[in-house]
Amino acid sequence: MKDKKRNPEAPPSTDVDLRNSILEEPEEGLLTAYSNVVNLDWTLYDIRLRFAELMQVPNDESPTWINQHSVLLERVAVRLPWHQAKALRDMLDGVIRNYEAVNGELKPLKLAAAPDMPTPEA
Repeated sequence: MKDKKRNPEAPPSTDVDLRNSILEEPEEGLLTAYSNVVNLDWTLYDIRLRFAELMQVPNDESPTWINQHSVLLERVAVRLPWHQAKALRDMLDGVIRNYEAVNGELKPLKLAAAPDMPTPEA
């Protein structure tokens, strides 16, 4: 008698349809953070997205408006398995295409120069 080969895939009924899944927020609330810089690193198993905020802070020695320097303040890091990272890529691609179709192409930003400051009169 021949052995029956078993299907290695789970039956379709075990697939989760996330569109109809109930969302729950933790009692302590949902973490939210602002970021204007994103970087990443990865392993064989996952990708880590690192979100930071580029900001200007005064120098410790001379804390004035004119004596500031840039810092990257790391706000949060999120690890995703590769398949979720690919799904995120596809979602971002779709929403960015739709945004640009309505609002025009997103172009690289250019920082404006500082304004001329009036000199105090004596």
